[in-house]
Amino acid sequence: MNRTLKQKLKKAFEVRSPDRQEKNRFLQTLARSQISISTRQFVIAQFFWLRKRILLLSLLFPLPALAGARHMNPNTLWVLSALIPFLGLLAVAESTRSATYGMQELEMSARFSLKSVVLARMSILGLLDGLVICCLIPLCRGGNLSLLQTGIYLLVPYLLTVNASLWLTRRFHGREGLYGCMCAAVLVSVGNFGLHLIADFIYQFSYIHWWIILSASLLGRMAWEICQTMKTTEELT
Repeated sequence: MNRTLKQKLKKAFEVRSPDRQEKNRFLQTLARSQISISTRQFVIAQFFWLRKRILLLSLLFPLPALAGARHMNPNTLWVLSALIPFLGLLAVAESTRSATYGMQELEMSARFSLKSVVLARMSILGLLDGLVICCLIPLCRGGNLSLLQTGIYLLVPYLLTVNASLWLTRRFHGREGLYGCMCAAVLVSVGNFGLHLIADFIYQFSYIHWWIILSASLLGRMAWEICQTMKTTEELT
């Protein structure tokens, strides 16, 4: 090859470090919003990244309660308490979607850390589910049950499903974890409804202190499970 041509090729493909002044001048031309965003903007952005059908299903969940309350059905609470584990299933499945479909490496290369994304999605869906449960409490209240009893009877199966699902998603990756979460939701649903049929006495007010202890323990366990999930995600990064 011609010597002159070699020199021109070497010069054309030579790697040059950018001049510091030019680099600083270029960075100053960028808009502030392109470099960093606030926590509120980040959470709002993650909200719009959630699948719309998941949000729609979560928001439409109170409809059976509305129908039951309209017809004054005394079994409305027990039907909803048997269905509410699937609300927890939706939240966990959407929060861990990247792990379910094997997209962790792709999301790790994104602008924000995967741990921040997962935590933001969990927080959004947790607040949404909490709002749904709060709306269900006055609608499902029936007979001589208090608002406290109604809320706990709805919260306990939800927390059981979330705890089991978070544990399963750490032990099993991909679709196996999702199938395990589905099985956990079905077991909690069937067990909760069956318990009401065969051991109705435990829902009396005299046992409410045991339900409060159970719900508080499950809340603490859920916080621990979320921390463990965050640690696992941090190890992946």
